[in-house]
Amino acid sequence: MSDPAASTPGVASDPQSQWAEALVANLVAAGVRDAVISPGSRSTPLVWAATRAAGLRCHCIIDERSAGFYALGQARISGLPSLLICTSGSALSHYFPAVIEARESSLPLIVLSADRPFELQHCGAHQTIDQTRIFGAYAPYHELGTPVDDREALLGVRRTAWQAVAASLTAPRGAVHLNFRAKKPLEPLLGAPFIERPEPGSSRLLLDDETRAPGAAELEWLLAALRESECPLLICGASSLRDTPSPELVRRFARLSGCVVCPESVSQLRFRLGAEVEPGVLCDTYDWLLTSSAARKSLAPDFALQLGASPVSAALERLIGDRALALRYAICAESGWPDPLHKSAQMLRARSGPLLEAACLALESAERRPRSSRVEAWRSAQRVAAAVVHEQLRGSFGEPSAVAAVCDALPPGSVFAVGNSLPPRLLDRYCPVSARGISVCSQRGASGIEGAVAGVLGAASQVDGPITLLLGDISFLHDIGSLWAAQPAHTHAEAARHPIVIVVLNNGGGRIFEQLPIAAYPGVDLHFWTTPHQLKLRAAAELYGVPFASADRASTLNEALDAAYDRPGVSLIEVVIDPASALESQRNTAAELEPRLAALFRSEAS
Repeated sequence: MSDPAASTPGVASDPQSQWAEALVANLVAAGVRDAVISPGSRSTPLVWAATRAAGLRCHCIIDERSAGFYALGQARISGLPSLLICTSGSALSHYFPAVIEARESSLPLIVLSADRPFELQHCGAHQTIDQTRIFGAYAPYHELGTPVDDREALLGVRRTAWQAVAASLTAPRGAVHLNFRAKKPLEPLLGAPFIERPEPGSSRLLLDDETRAPGAAELEWLLAALRESECPLLICGASSLRDTPSPELVRRFARLSGCVVCPESVSQLRFRLGAEVEPGVLCDTYDWLLTSSAARKSLAPDFALQLGASPVSAALERLIGDRALALRYAICAESGWPDPLHKSAQMLRARSGPLLEAACLALESAERRPRSSRVEAWRSAQRVAAAVVHEQLRGSFGEPSAVAAVCDALPPGSVFAVGNSLPPRLLDRYCPVSARGISVCSQRGASGIEGAVAGVLGAASQVDGPITLLLGDISFLHDIGSLWAAQPAHTHAEAARHPIVIVVLNNGGGRIFEQLPIAAYPGVDLHFWTTPHQLKLRAAAELYGVPFASADRASTLNEALDAAYDRPGVSLIEVVIDPASALESQRNTAAELEPRLAALFRSEAS
């Protein structure tokens, strides 16, 4: 071994450092652009290599769970895998929630864990666990082994890097786990390289052909279903930016097929469609209409095509699962099986964009069908429901009006991150479709509440403009430590140039449980579900040095939003809400809407 003091500055000579440098260089050559690093000693060779790699931006996040969701936030925007680097032992296990979400959301991710060498396994060595296939079926595992002075082995490291990136980007997409066993000394020896270092690979990964057409049999099945349908429904569920057809294509399909389009708030289309599609219908009040006893029978569709994930809306879920309806139900899914109700008559193995494009080409040359009276009923009911919702939002300040205010304030062309539980359901019920070009980030893969703050901060590192996160107080408290990543000193500073607005709906707990059947059970102590608290969110903002505002009325909320969008970096807005406001508003809206819909369908019947 050479003496570091007499070596060539900055050039690693030991095999271990060369392996790490070759691995990272080839990950970058294959498409990785960001590395999210958590502290540790055993990962020193990997961190050394990452911080020196040309073309790789490095972000420092203390907590591995936060780091994992930060990397997923990046992937939601970029479509590329970020590189997660951690030390050995239990540190790796904290990536598991993000690894699960990556698989369930089809998001690419590369996990690179440092590990002890084989001789330190199973003998009580510190920070040593069995890391082999720790993520089980959720992530393919590649054992890199202990670095040796061998050029063929180094070529194998290069090949493994390209394999990992290709696997993460190939449907069904997800995380790939690379395990790097490092020996002391962990620091690089500087001098002439021991191994003739091969240059990074330069092959191009040919993945995911965007123009791939659907199969002829699948297309013909869809066209036949549309021909036979009196009232087709297009359900747009959660999907990534890369897996969503353009708003123009969806409007074109709706016009040609005469279908009713139901874009969920977690889809990429709720805030992008915003135009008339006659003879089809753009319906943003479907959650109210399909819950109404006065409207349900008159509006019942006979065919539904689902794009993206299974619906968040309970009303759409009940519609699909209703055994009394003769509903043909098809799902467009490139991979996976998003059919938890087991009702799909056909799984169309295609990407939604090429499928709709092919269907439009066929429909343009087909004879136009007369306008369906049932689709017209949807149009009339949509007008009535939209007016009632608008009237209700003009009442007292509560959770629905706060959600609507945040939605109205979103800058055109910005990114909107939506937490889980109650926020997406309130958006579905109270926020109309628009054409503001807003992209949506949501964690609807495993639908957990963890990592919401980290995810939006990761996404912010990939966008050139404002980004907004709307979430509940329990979700915020669950990920409060991720505010560490709000400090530009620890992450990529470019994100701090733009507004990152975090809006927390503080209703004193998880109020969605008050809307579930368990709330009506006698003798139930509901606080084990709602987990009420008296915590002061201002203290969290002060701890992490984040500008803070609290709002308990519409005027102060609007002022806080205006101020937050006028400043760069992270702002935290707490919206203090009556815990019962969401439930009361929904009951009042339903009570006002039901007789109007009943009158509408009585007049149409006569």
